[in-house]
Amino acid sequence: MNRSLVRVRLLAFALVGSLALATGCPPKDTKLESFTEEQLAIDPVANFRYGVQLLENPRRSGAIDYEEAYRRFRDAAEMGAGPKAHFNAAWVAEILHRPENAEKHYGKAYQADNTYTGALYSYARVLNENGKGSEAVDLFRGYLASHPDDLEIHNELVMVLANAGRFEDAEAEAQVILLQDPNNAQVYRNLSAMYYARGEYGMSQLCNEKALSIEEGDGGTYNNIAVTYLLQGDESAAIQELQTALKLDPNNFEANTNLGYIALDSGDYRLALARLQKAVEVNPASSTAKMGLAIAYRGNKDFDRADALYRELIQADPKSKVTYFNASTLHEKYTHDFDKALDYLQSFVEHNAVGPSHEAFSRMERVKASKAEVERRRAEEAERVRQEEERRRRNEELLAQMAQEIAAFEAKVTQNADCLGPLAEEAGMLVEQANIVIETQDYSMAPDIQTMLNDMYGPMVDEALAACGGGTPDEETATPEWGTEEEPEGGE
Repeated sequence: MNRSLVRVRLLAFALVGSLALATGCPPKDTKLESFTEEQLAIDPVANFRYGVQLLENPRRSGAIDYEEAYRRFRDAAEMGAGPKAHFNAAWVAEILHRPENAEKHYGKAYQADNTYTGALYSYARVLNENGKGSEAVDLFRGYLASHPDDLEIHNELVMVLANAGRFEDAEAEAQVILLQDPNNAQVYRNLSAMYYARGEYGMSQLCNEKALSIEEGDGGTYNNIAVTYLLQGDESAAIQELQTALKLDPNNFEANTNLGYIALDSGDYRLALARLQKAVEVNPASSTAKMGLAIAYRGNKDFDRADALYRELIQADPKSKVTYFNASTLHEKYTHDFDKALDYLQSFVEHNAVGPSHEAFSRMERVKASKAEVERRRAEEAERVRQEEERRRRNEELLAQMAQEIAAFEAKVTQNADCLGPLAEEAGMLVEQANIVIETQDYSMAPDIQTMLNDMYGPMVDEALAACGGGTPDEETATPEWGTEEEPEGGE
């Protein structure tokens, strides 16, 4: 798979106030509130508190009901609960991969309170992610018109301009910051990201080193250095920088994701799983982290969880080719559920209205061929097992018959030992060897015992007895032949 690197973050977002991403069950002493339908129909506070409760106290399955949480925050906001309700509705909309809803709610949160910088940051970020970088620039410039000394917003503007490809404007904005604060580590990190976007990796590295000389303990800077090392082909150095980043900041999303993807590339699925689980925990809205996590689950043979993540990603983006194809590969190559593999490809075709020359159709043919091949091998294996079972059954019958005939032969030899003389001792050795074969179920030796009894010792004993008794043995005392299917010779 191709390595997927996480770019430097534009803006971070977080839940407001007491909201947190709870995992697992709530503490035993947590008292959950109950809300009636009547309350939820008219009370914005009840809706807001219910939304918080849904996020902090997952269902018994351990899953957070994000759909219901979004509805509660949305309804609270529409009833007039204020900017925090809009902000949280936007945050949950991002978890649900609904960028348009997120943009709308972040925008309303900031419009309701133009001092709410958390909403400002997130609104600009989502605008930029939705392809509206120029609107994000205007948003920051409007804020700076009344807050010209806010260096954090100047820094965010540097990133928005860089992401929009307006590098000269980004450099000019960076100079505004450095004139006021020559030791501003964040502006050097942002310049590093800008040079990275331009492919100037040497300059990117120099800016990262300058940021570290000012603020040594920043995990994000070490992550950015690692990304640059990766692009320069020095993976071992990149891993070392990522490990440093995670020591400084265990919750760093980019470092966890990048190290997770490196682990995927090297086949270390256990490490990949740990890092990508952490990345998804930190940022549940990231489809990049979830895609990597699905592959990590697959590598750890947790196919059900991998499939569940693919379905979640497809629900968020029904047109994602890479998700459908990865999901199809999961079932074609690993679970051998070829019908599911074909269903994913067919669903991709239906959601994207592609023509018959598209790769999806050649993949369908490959899956069908794989299905036919596996079914052929399964049929061959089933036939091999059937034949082996039939052979085992025949051998068991053979040994059972052999045991009866050896017992009869042994009795004959024992009763006539005096007559047989030295032959009795030789015949006894055959009986001993035959009993070992029977006891150990050594089917391979049975034909040899059969030959020795039927063709050698049986006739020898019969002849000796006939000579001793003055005649040939009658039918009752003759040594029978066993294990053969030949018809007796004869004629009319």
